[in-house]
Amino acid sequence: MIRSKLRYPLQPGAPGIRDMAGGVYGRRSLCRRAGFTLVEMIVAAVLLFVGVVATLVCISSATRSTSIASEYTNAALLAQKHFSELQAQPDQITSGDQQGEFGEENPGFRWQQTSEATDIQGLLKVTLIVDWPSGGTRRIAQFATYMQQPPTTTQ
Repeated sequence: MIRSKLRYPLQPGAPGIRDMAGGVYGRRSLCRRAGFTLVEMIVAAVLLFVGVVATLVCISSATRSTSIASEYTNAALLAQKHFSELQAQPDQITSGDQQGEFGEENPGFRWQQTSEATDIQGLLKVTLIVDWPSGGTRRIAQFATYMQQPPTTTQ
């Protein structure tokens, strides 16, 4: 029996051994199999692109939502300011509708006030609607409170 001096026995996969189809087994084919194919690279690039686009859409939506929330917060603060002015000067409270603007400090913000009597004598329901331009539309926020009806002066 002759022993082979080769380190690896003669079988498929041994370094430098050719198979029946003429391909080479061994180190060279392992190097070819170690990389990524073109299809794998295209799939990875498409997945990366989809992820980046989805992230940008989420960031855009979050920015838009934050801007709208800021506008509603500003409207609530302006309504609170208007209600405070009414409490400080109750003679401004009249039954019916009134409207106005919040001034140069808040351009585009308008208010419409409706005061109506309630079932309880001396108590008025004051409804304040604040509207403002936002992009191509107008946004509206409605607030309501109850206030004492100012005493009527008779002379």
